[in-house]
Amino acid sequence: MEIILMDKEIPVIELNINNISGRIKEIIKIYNEEYLPLPVKYQTDKEYALESWIKSRSISTSRQDLSVLLEAADVETASALSLKNLGLNLSDQYWYRPKEADITWKQVNLFDNQFNTQGFSSSDDMPSSYSPDMSSNGELRKFWTIKNNKRYLYKESTAPYYQQAYNEVFASKLLSKLNIPHVTYKLDVLKDKTYSVCETFIDHDTEYVPALYIRNACKKNNNENDYKHFLRCMKVLKIPCKRESIDTMLAFDYLINNNDRHYGNFGFIRNAETLKFIGFAPLFDHGNSLWYKDITKNMKLKSQEAKPFRSLHENQIKLLEESTISVEDITEKNITEIAHDVFEKNSLIDNERIRRIIYNIDFQAQQLRKIMTNSFRR
Repeated sequence: MEIILMDKEIPVIELNINNISGRIKEIIKIYNEEYLPLPVKYQTDKEYALESWIKSRSISTSRQDLSVLLEAADVETASALSLKNLGLNLSDQYWYRPKEADITWKQVNLFDNQFNTQGFSSSDDMPSSYSPDMSSNGELRKFWTIKNNKRYLYKESTAPYYQQAYNEVFASKLLSKLNIPHVTYKLDVLKDKTYSVCETFIDHDTEYVPALYIRNACKKNNNENDYKHFLRCMKVLKIPCKRESIDTMLAFDYLINNNDRHYGNFGFIRNAETLKFIGFAPLFDHGNSLWYKDITKNMKLKSQEAKPFRSLHENQIKLLEESTISVEDITEKNITEIAHDVFEKNSLIDNERIRRIIYNIDFQAQQLRKIMTNSFRR
């Protein structure tokens, strides 16, 4: 089938694409090179770059419920599933318009129109037949819904402690205490399942650009590490974000042992029409932290996995130069109050596990104070 990749009402590129496999057969015409997705714009092989980009904004192949969704839609891949949903999501303004279809962005976008989710309508109004659920990446099962005309993401947790949803709320409360810009999370229970719930931080005029899309803005030099290269890419793209914002994110990840800060889990916001960057996106997605899948006696402090610039937290934290995290506010009292308030709501997390979480964070906070003091003296 022939489609036109659109940015709102702006035609960007025309493609011939297999609607079952999601593979691109041919690039027919580029209408507006300036509006190409960033990871496509800076690549010579546009076809390969486009396929990679489409995959990156589709459901993860590791999602537990993917096979069910593919079978229901009669397609073979997550990319084809997204294609069938016109590529509509709540993270950016790109979408796939069938060439012969007489439809507009105003008619189908999910920021302004109602949509169905999880088999029920979010409104008494006529809902769209499209859903952001078909283009939401990440491993955990999740769905979007509408409440009071706001778009909320519901996300599940996994065994053994089903802790991720509670981690999101814990991190949200601690980030508030530290005055670090972040997405606010709450808990909600539906059909005996507890979900983390957050509102989208993107609207119909803006888009989220993950760090994954930034790294190709310039070639990496032999004498620079991944972090310095990334900072240089930011400079090339004229992103108004200081290093201290990313340093602060890395410091917080060290504090809570977040092992999932990959290049898709942080990024920037830009204006979808002018393409000008607005700044660093608020911090989000802290579910895979706080030793969420370790049994209590194995909640170790050393050799903990990290992303994106180093494989271990104890090495990544050494990159800090300009973090503004308020270490004086990371007190045992603050940690204890938040931990009990949040984790006591989970019947699978006992007092011993809460005590260990508190101890580990307090220990990390002490280490962070030493690291920042020594690092910033240089």
